[in-house]
This record gives sequence, structure tokens and C-alpha cells, in this order.
Amino acid sequence: MSGIRSRRLPAAALLAAAACALLPAGAGAVTQGGGTHADPAEGGALDLVSAALAQRDRDLVLTVRAAERIDPAELAAPGRLCTTFTGAAGEAALCVQRRDGAWRLRTGARTVPGSVGQPRGGTLVIRVRPDALGLRPGALRWHVAATPASCSGSAAASPGGTAPDATPDCTDRLPDAGDRPGRVWRVVSSGCVARGPAQVSRGPAGKLVALTYDDGPAPLTPAFLRELGRLGVPATFFMIGQQVPGNAALVRRMLAAGHELGNHSWNHANLGGGGPGASSQLARTNAAIRRATGFTPCVFRPPYGSTGSDLVARTRALGMTSILWSADPLDWRTPGTGAIVGRVLAQSGPGAIILSHDGGGSRGQTLAALPAIVAGLRARGYRFTTVSGLLGYRERVTLRR
Repeated sequence: MSGIRSRRLPAAALLAAAACALLPAGAGAVTQGGGTHADPAEGGALDLVSAALAQRDRDLVLTVRAAERIDPAELAAPGRLCTTFTGAAGEAALCVQRRDGAWRLRTGARTVPGSVGQPRGGTLVIRVRPDALGLRPGALRWHVAATPASCSGSAAASPGGTAPDATPDCTDRLPDAGDRPGRVWRVVSSGCVARGPAQVSRGPAGKLVALTYDDGPAPLTPAFLRELGRLGVPATFFMIGQQVPGNAALVRRMLAAGHELGNHSWNHANLGGGGPGASSQLARTNAAIRRATGFTPCVFRPPYGSTGSDLVARTRALGMTSILWSADPLDWRTPGTGAIVGRVLAQSGPGAIILSHDGGGSRGQTLAALPAIVAGLRARGYRFTTVSGLLGYRERVTLRR
């Protein structure tokens, strides 16, 4: 990079500063990678001096540091900062730009979800899910290129927010040539951390709702998974422990598809009175789910909705929250698909926890109602999440090669 010269920083200082720029690992967060790559200061509006790529839980975290303060105006179009990733699935470019007073992330012409922070003047911290870029678990190589809006070179003038095809004098690349090694780690969910009230019947007010299904795994559960997958909706399945061992592969599929596994007792006993027997039922069910999947639930639904203070206390002692509901279509009575849809839509509001069943009887009507329920709630602006997501619980994960 040529142009205005700036003061050079010692390499050791660059390494230390860039390492400090990484997001602090929150309690229990799992991080892999993050080695810092330094480059001498050379001058210019966006003079990159270090970059680090790590994976923190499910997110790729890219920390980029410049020799001087990064003026957001320099990243307004046509300026941009782009990272090019090359992996087994091919090449993907993630570009950061400033638009309408906010940071935007794009790959090609498509906006992608993620976040951009500027914890210090010269530092940007970018977070994005690998799958938003089409990146799969495995080794990859990467480099960063920054083109300020004030640059008059050909790369700044090119449209589309893609990675620069050329590197004119006013574009800085890190490294100057070649790529840095990195990796997308495989995420294995191992549980979640319950907090807040020990028993809830709805989530916080907002445009999020949670679909929940009781009494599985059951013969119709695979059909629910297919329909939920087609609709792009996660759900929480409250499982009967004694039904898990014979369905271990199915339960692993549920978890891999992004659904949450919950505890619904060992044999659907009425546990409202609490006592040691209730603790045993909950512990045996958690153990069965953990043996099948490596995942330990943090949510429990009491059979029949029968609950009491002792049961709630025993549930929390095992690291779980007792989950009731705010919408109940009485689908177990098989009232008809239309009735199920109507009741869910009538009873659902901000933070709704919607009770339904995938097991315990004939559930064809419940399955048939699912598309209309999803369409109706989406039309009102609601999005779907798991119960732990609705309640803001932190996910426990491990990162594996």
C-alpha cells in the first residue's frame, strides 16, 4: 500500500493490541482459533495492521485493526472492507459497508445477518454465521482487503459490494500476498443454561413465539421434522424418557436440525406433588437424552401441566426451568385441523409458548395444522424460536473438527 506514511508500531505491540480487540469470552463461551496476523503500518485511510479469525460458539469472529482510527464514512459505498474465504465449497466474500448510519454485511448482492462492532477507534469486530456465507465445517484460507471511499482506484469504483478483483495502491490487503489458514469448526450442542424464573408460561413481550410438542418421540415425529424443515421453523420437543432409547438416531436428527430437546418425565406420570420420585423421573429422562445425543435439557414440561412448588424446586435443582404454555389448542382431543389452527392463532401473542403434541395418540390433525399456523403467525410479524431461545438462555456447545 502506498500513500501517506504513518508511524510504525512495534510488531509485539500490534500483536498484543489485536489480541485484546477480540470479543471477551462470556461465561462458558467456547472459542477456537483467533491467532493474530500482523502487517507493518504503511499509511493510508484504511491501513490494516492486524487481523484475527476465530470461531466463538456458532459465529465466526473476525477482528480487524487499522493503524489509525477507522472513519465509518470511509466504508460508505464505494468503500468497503472485504474478507475472502476459500474452503471446500468454494469461495465466499463477506463485505462490510456503512449505509444509512448503520453497518451492513453483504456477500455479493445479498445482505447477510451478523453484527459489526467498533470497540475502539481503530478496531472492527465482525460476527457472522458460517452457513450464511455457504461455508461448511473444515479448513479454509482467508485474506482481508480494505478500500476507503476516498480511494479513486478501480476497486472502489466497482459495484456490488463484492471483494475487489484488483488491488490498487489505495487498497490495503492483509496479508500482502497469499492467504491465512483458518477453520470452520463443527458445532455440537450439549445443553443450555437456565436462568430467571423457575417456572414460566410465556416468554418476554416481543415478536418471538415458540412451538412445542409433547409425548414423543413417536411414529409421526419424523413427519413433523420434515414439515418443520420445509417451513424453516425450529421447535422444542418435550420427550418421554422411556421412548428415547429406541429412537436414538431420530433424536439425534432432531437436535442436528436445530430443534430443542426437552424433558417430559420418564413415563408421563403426574409429578405435581414433587418428592424424590419426581427427581428420579427427571434425572432418568435427562440421562436417556444425554446418552442418545450428548445433549442435556434445560427445560421440563410437567405432564398434564400438573405442578407445585416442590416439583419446580426439584426441576431447577437439575438445571431446568418448568415450562407451561400460553396457547393450548387441545389438539389431543382431535377437534379438527381448522379448530387447532383457529385456537392457536386466537390465543397466541408476544412471547407465546404454544402447546401441541407429536405423540401420545393420533396427531395427523396437529401435523396438518402446522403450515397454516406458521403462515398465520408470520403474517402478523412473528418469528419462531426454541423455548430456550425465547427465554434468552445461553446455549452450551462444543467445537469439533
